[in-house]
Amino acid sequence: ENLWFHVDGCIGALIAIAPENRHRVAGLELADSVALDPHKWLHAPFEVGCALVRNARAHLQTFTLTPEYLERAQRGVAAADWLYDYGMQTSRGFRALKVWLSLQEHGVQKFGRLIDQNISQAQYLAALIEAAPQLELLTPTSINIVCFRYNPGHLDEAALKRINVEIMQQMQESGIAAVSDTTLRGKHCLRAAINNHRTQRADLHLLVAEVVQSGEDIVSESRLVAQPVGG
Repeated sequence: ENLWFHVDGCIGALIAIAPENRHRVAGLELADSVALDPHKWLHAPFEVGCALVRNARAHLQTFTLTPEYLERAQRGVAAADWLYDYGMQTSRGFRALKVWLSLQEHGVQKFGRLIDQNISQAQYLAALIEAAPQLELLTPTSINIVCFRYNPGHLDEAALKRINVEIMQQMQESGIAAVSDTTLRGKHCLRAAINNHRTQRADLHLLVAEVVQSGEDIVSESRLVAQPVGG
């Protein structure tokens, strides 16, 4: 049908280099183009994005433009490849250098093992959550993101949201964990994305224990439980 198949793989595309999980992105190689962020699972200094395009000619034709003040030549500096033919920036920093240096130092295999490690840790965290009666896992954990919430079982959705927002802010302010939040099928929840190569299982046990303790403290103090939305 002459459609362009693009994959937004800013986090997930790099699973292709993880030996235990690359099956999760099977078919990625069929894409016409793939976007990914080396500043995520390649741990490159922020920020650096990458676009891989299968058809080099189509890529070049999309962006090539030669105004009067930029003339091409057969010799000299203007005879080299013009990188701005492959994107919208005429002037840009050498972002690729930090990615290249990192890969040269550590190698692709090491990064792949770290990705497998983070995915395994997410599965472990999900198991800890399911084993805690005060916590609710909101969706199956497939890669490195775990969505859950504190739910003692007797509160409405509005109260649960207020409590879990407070828990999230306490986790952030205490430095225990930088969890964020989201909404799944109308239910507010905490969102833990694991992509730090220093994360250990002890950190996950601490997170679960602190979320449970914070939730119990809030409920016992009756804070935020009966408070109207926006109050």
